[in-house]
Amino acid sequence: MKKGPLLNNNSRNFTTRDSLGIESVAASISRDLCPIVNTVTPRAFYWAFMVWIYYDFYKYSGIEDHTVEVFDKTYLKRQDYFFVLSQLLAEVSDQGNLVGKQNSQDDIKKNPDGPYVFNPEYFVSRYGGMQYYNAGCLTMDYIRDFDVENNKRYPFPKLTPEGKKMALDFQNCIKDTEYYKHYRLKDIPVPRDVLIEYGKTINIGLNGFENCKASLRKHLFENPMLKCSADYVKFIFEHYDMSDADLSTYRDILFDAFSVRGRNETILPELREVANGWEIVVGRQYFTSGLEAIWKYMLEQIKLPLTKQEWIKYSIDSTDWEINIDDSLFTLLQKCNYDYKTRETMISDASHYVNPSKMVENGLKIILSMYNRFANRDDFGEESALLTKGNETSSISFEELINTVQKYKDKSIRDFIVFVMDNWLIEQHRRTAFEKLMQGRDGFYFEEIDGSYSYKSSFEIDFQGIRLYQLSQVMKDLNML
Repeated sequence: MKKGPLLNNNSRNFTTRDSLGIESVAASISRDLCPIVNTVTPRAFYWAFMVWIYYDFYKYSGIEDHTVEVFDKTYLKRQDYFFVLSQLLAEVSDQGNLVGKQNSQDDIKKNPDGPYVFNPEYFVSRYGGMQYYNAGCLTMDYIRDFDVENNKRYPFPKLTPEGKKMALDFQNCIKDTEYYKHYRLKDIPVPRDVLIEYGKTINIGLNGFENCKASLRKHLFENPMLKCSADYVKFIFEHYDMSDADLSTYRDILFDAFSVRGRNETILPELREVANGWEIVVGRQYFTSGLEAIWKYMLEQIKLPLTKQEWIKYSIDSTDWEINIDDSLFTLLQKCNYDYKTRETMISDASHYVNPSKMVENGLKIILSMYNRFANRDDFGEESALLTKGNETSSISFEELINTVQKYKDKSIRDFIVFVMDNWLIEQHRRTAFEKLMQGRDGFYFEEIDGSYSYKSSFEIDFQGIRLYQLSQVMKDLNML
């Protein structure tokens, strides 16, 4: 059924991602500090597995149509599906970050004794959820999508000599299994016992795949920035018990442990720059959470339509202040230095909407504590450039935070709050949501009609991931920790 002209079609997917357009700064800095390994590539296995699938597709599949679609739907997903089944049926202990488990488990429940027919719907995303690993295969030069000699892009990636070597090392580990010898190339049901045998050989931890691990250790850490971050991870693991570490533990260590304005614990001089970089990353996350705490509270105040001025005034007046907001910003600034537990509690309370009337004040205090952490740092070298990140993406840089606080420090706390609510929240959200609208996505959390703002959707606060968390898992897989 036709929906009519494009301008008359108002149905768009609502997106909640980065509603203020400020989370991307921490993500951008993280990419610089930790390339290749990101929050969705936590297991080294999938790089080796993908390279072998490319090789097997070219060498043995008999498929002549070398396109992404054919590779994905008819070959890669088949190999991945039976790998997932093998891990579930063999009941291996390490299934962490195993992609495609849910639907595969359902297939086993429906047919516990087997045999198993390939289910292309086990995971809908391209490459069976391994699409994020494909970029790493390119970066490490296991595959290439560009012909340098002829200056043209390949229609489908080709293996390099290093990629072929990796594939053969992987193949050598699985070649004696019944699955490899008799089932991987045929569109026939695979017996349960065949998959159990396969699952005891192939594994997400790469146990027994020593040559593959050696290759990944070499090619991953040829990147100097990734090597610096890996050295930093090693140092942390040598000095802290990280056995049960979660993201909050990483925030504590990365932000407070080694900072000259934190606990100032001893760190190797050669790791100072990368440590400062990760301190800025986590600082960006805290800054974002402080703004989001205020934003979450503000959105709850427009259940009835209000003008912008009424909205800001009501949000301020309905806050249960412990401070005098008519005092100068400077008087509050001196008090805004918090330890890890206090800072995390303020953000957790805002996230769970505990004590909502305190959210604006706590959010403000977190923002100001980031000024205190990063203004006038004399221990920063080249990493000081990271403080300017944001302006080029219409976001809010730490440099802008520092300059704005300095501009307002002799004015009232109220004046600064009004500025933040108006410019860094309402207008920042409007710009961000409008950009999404131009891309066909609806990102507006409020509706504005004739100058009045009204509630459209609730807002949730959540910390971003930290790439070092995934990097540490990759390093464990590669016997580096």
